[in-house]
Amino acid sequence: MFAPFGLQVLVKVGASSDCTLGFDKMWIAQHESGLACSDETVTLTRNLLLRSLPHQDLERLYPLLQKVSLTPRRVLQHAGVPIEHLYFIEEGLVSVLAKTDERNAVEVWLIGREGAVGSTVALGIKTSILSHFVQIGGSALKIGVQDLDRAMSENSRLRAALHDYLHATLMQSSQSAACSLRHSFLQRMARWLLTAQDRSDSDELPITQEVLARSLGVRRPTVTGAIKLLEGRGVFGRKRGLIRILDRGALEQIACRCYRAMCFRDAKGGRSEARRKWLLALSVLGCLLEIELFA
Repeated sequence: MFAPFGLQVLVKVGASSDCTLGFDKMWIAQHESGLACSDETVTLTRNLLLRSLPHQDLERLYPLLQKVSLTPRRVLQHAGVPIEHLYFIEEGLVSVLAKTDERNAVEVWLIGREGAVGSTVALGIKTSILSHFVQIGGSALKIGVQDLDRAMSENSRLRAALHDYLHATLMQSSQSAACSLRHSFLQRMARWLLTAQDRSDSDELPITQEVLARSLGVRRPTVTGAIKLLEGRGVFGRKRGLIRILDRGALEQIACRCYRAMCFRDAKGGRSEARRKWLLALSVLGCLLEIELFA
């Protein structure tokens, strides 16, 4: 049995191995909504950040987590407001928005089950300058900032996993900025749809043309024309408020190299860490060369 980070557990010989047995009573009252950490629930965790942790570390972290629903259009984190929770996304899609003026904002990246909302707290940054907006509904596992700080102080692997994720996010947002400057709208839209599919883990995306236009920083008629073109090629089917990707291979051919550089696809996750970083570096180099050639 593993105790949550920073807690002592008193276990009597022959006692049940239930994860909450023996916890300090005050702590139990405070965290009574935490998840039971059975082998089954730990195995069923869908968030890739959590799944990257050793089983025993995840068992200790689980009682500190609370499952919450993500409702479309909900703001998980307002810009300029202190971060109170970190959300490990299990299902759904969250847009990260940067303000361009008092009335408008643009999307700078997407978060799905590969990551977490509020992860800058791992660097000691307690207030975000960005807003986090639920694009596609789903669920998440949330943890309070104080509990997370304590967990990270006592487990270097959790801290390292969050730091690696933040590094990957920085690379992706930089790549996205370069892509927006140099590649066609059709290429950028294909990249966005592929990324949304990867991170929501679904072929059906409840996305409207208005959302796509706002996410990609263009006017709605631009999106309408591109959608009609791809729909005519059989790349995806569409009905009101829903895009269903039918031919992922064709969409990958349309997308620029930036998608491959930013790709988080779990199906390719069997490679060693060194090989993964080497392939990512090659993808980034190829994309930068492409941008330089067409500049």
